[in-house]
Amino acid sequence: MPSIRPNAIRIKRFRELKADLRTRRDRLLVGIDVAKAQHVAQVRLAHTRILDKQLVIPNTQAGFATFWAHLQRRQAETGCPDIVCAVEPTGTYHEALAQFLEARGADVVLVSNTVAHANRRTLDGTWGKSDPKDAHNLGELLERGMVLFYSRPAGPTAVLRRLVRLLRRARTELAACKARFRNTLLPLLGPAGEPLSPALVASLPAPLQGLLPPAQRRGLPAVGGPLPPALAFECTDLAARLVAVRARIAAIEAELVRIAQPLPAYTWLRSIPGIGPTLAAILLAEIGDIAWYTQFSQLRKLAGLDIQRVESGQWAGTARISKGGRSLLRWALYQAALGAARTPPWRARREGLIAKRRGDRYAFFKATVELAAKLLRLVWGVWRSGCAYDPARVGPGPAARPRELRGRRRAPPSPQGQAEIGEPRGNQAARSSGTPAGYRGNGTSRRS
Repeated sequence: MPSIRPNAIRIKRFRELKADLRTRRDRLLVGIDVAKAQHVAQVRLAHTRILDKQLVIPNTQAGFATFWAHLQRRQAETGCPDIVCAVEPTGTYHEALAQFLEARGADVVLVSNTVAHANRRTLDGTWGKSDPKDAHNLGELLERGMVLFYSRPAGPTAVLRRLVRLLRRARTELAACKARFRNTLLPLLGPAGEPLSPALVASLPAPLQGLLPPAQRRGLPAVGGPLPPALAFECTDLAARLVAVRARIAAIEAELVRIAQPLPAYTWLRSIPGIGPTLAAILLAEIGDIAWYTQFSQLRKLAGLDIQRVESGQWAGTARISKGGRSLLRWALYQAALGAARTPPWRARREGLIAKRRGDRYAFFKATVELAAKLLRLVWGVWRSGCAYDPARVGPGPAARPRELRGRRRAPPSPQGQAEIGEPRGNQAARSSGTPAGYRGNGTSRRS
């Protein structure tokens, strides 16, 4: 069986594809609608005609081999040197077929689910959806060059990515346990508007006592009052779940650090303020290989920290971050910004960003997001240069620069220029700013 090409070659070929997918006619373009039992494909000669309107591919190795033999026959008929296949990222269902095609020399690219959903309605003007229509939709988007790189991390990066997904699920279970105690069990123990009695707190299992405010845990009696049998059993069960999930999280984080430590980039990222062992491993897993990105704007878009605004005529909306891309990467950067702000230089930088937003009730949140974007730029610079973070090379924050120098370093504002994050423009200048989209009070977004 042929081997899959290295990632350095794959990213180079993808950039070449993106440059001439809309113009070259000597390629076989294949749109594949992925499903669990069988896939549906459409084969077309680029910008010329559709060769096979509908091909059914059983989700087996024999089905893959039959499909590949058919593509080779079409390739011999047309004389096309390249075969490019487009699939939607559907969990893990597409990986087996993608690996099979990549191993035989085909180029596999991804089509965004959002783009495919929006373009499907333009095909025939109907709301209908079917597998052949989805395959046709993917082939058309592939022909127009609206595709994404299919990243296939190898070695430690692939292991880190799987462990990070496992860690995320474990932390979700931990949050569910805390929510169940706070929203279900506590109201059964007493009125939600007043603290529990010391005797009742002492009767709870120790893991659940740790979820209460510190003031309620001080001066507890040695023995508490008895709980109702069913409630006592439920509290014991929830406490056991808490202990188990915390042990799982500790084991996963230890394994993450063990896998990430030998990587050179891990040491460079750990030198940046606010990035601890677990966050460094998450950054390595979510970013992948820094060579995949040629500009910092690509990395910022991946984290969902790029600025977007809705404009129409003379009206300009509020500038906000897109919150697209990888939400876990954005969360890790936000946590790193909170950690970096515990040091005096970065705390002063955050205070300067907050001072620029006097009167904004979300000034702390927006300033921390801006620090997260700054940390991402440091990640970009440190990882690409192969050198540890040097505080002397980072300029002072807004609070450290003299007022007369701040105006000189800033470019004059223009009507079409980018405003600060969350700052109103145009007709919104007199309006009060609303809650940022997806804001929950802790820096996380609604999209997970």
